[in-house]
Amino acid sequence: NQNHPAKPADGKPPRERWSFRRSNYFRFVGEECLNVHRNVGLKDMSPFAKYRVEGPGAEAWLDGLLANRLPSKPGRLTLCHMLSMNGGVRSEFTVYRERPDSFYLVGAGAYEAHDWDYLSKLRPRDGSVELGKITTQLGVLVLAGPRSREVLQKLTDTDLSNAAFPWLTGKAISVGAAQATALRVNFVGELGYELHHPIEMQNYIFDKLMEAGQPLGIRPFGIKAMTSLAVEKSYRLIPRELSIEYAALESGLDRFVHPNKGEFIGRDALVAWRARGFKNRFVTLEVHGIKDADTRGSEPIYRNGRMAGRATSGGYGWRVGKSLALAMVEPEAGETGTELQIQILGEKYPATVIPESPFDPKNERLRA
Repeated sequence: NQNHPAKPADGKPPRERWSFRRSNYFRFVGEECLNVHRNVGLKDMSPFAKYRVEGPGAEAWLDGLLANRLPSKPGRLTLCHMLSMNGGVRSEFTVYRERPDSFYLVGAGAYEAHDWDYLSKLRPRDGSVELGKITTQLGVLVLAGPRSREVLQKLTDTDLSNAAFPWLTGKAISVGAAQATALRVNFVGELGYELHHPIEMQNYIFDKLMEAGQPLGIRPFGIKAMTSLAVEKSYRLIPRELSIEYAALESGLDRFVHPNKGEFIGRDALVAWRARGFKNRFVTLEVHGIKDADTRGSEPIYRNGRMAGRATSGGYGWRVGKSLALAMVEPEAGETGTELQIQILGEKYPATVIPESPFDPKNERLRA
């Protein structure tokens, strides 16, 4: 792999020396992040869980399950959350409307058994809704970076211009001799596409993208790079920032949770929780003075010598050049500019609450 360090003199494969501190792979993860930021990167995300919901009752059923409004017409997509009966977050899906009565759902691979069990138990038994699990039938490749459009345009006749194919929409396209559904969405905060395709075409599409992208600086990137890029965008994850332990609105999901849209599971409990007052607030922190480690999650956070919350995720943000943490803290500790402390590997470091999405807060690169 071209992203790995050079082969050691003893001829053995290079290996990461695992550590709670920054490992010997820290620099190489950074190179992957910056290549996605400056050029274009390619990542396999086929472990996403994938479902299809269709039938005359599909829209009404999903509308009663999910806290966000469904995509209004075919070709559009949105991020939706399934709440618990108590108003916490049970699951998260990208929902793509394929046809008026057909929806494609993409969720966390680690939650597939949980989500499939829950969806299956709640599916109407009157024949109005068909529910299918298609995870193993489809592969997913994420192509992301400012040159991703140039790479993909070499392989398709579909117009990929921003006017013809804007952010948060999808299209059926060709990729060389293969077919794929391209979704203009990703988890890294750059211009990019998720390419959902028949799994038997995975190697072909990967090879074609790498070939087309070679003059444009394409390189694969891994899960550590994706996590770093996501933290810079303050993206929440199941089950870290999104959990049945926290009200959906405590996790900062105001854009995606609409209690006034009508009835859905968890709505009344969430409204009652809000009326009682929330005890947590989602924040992004800049950690100061740390040189050889970063936040991983579950680190205690202090204010004026008293514990005021805990970190949920974190890492070094290569695009912004800062050590970052995502956290849930007491509401009064969540105002921008509040000075806190975070304990990492037994040492306390100063941390400041900063505005959400320290990288590209207006999503200009995603919309490019």
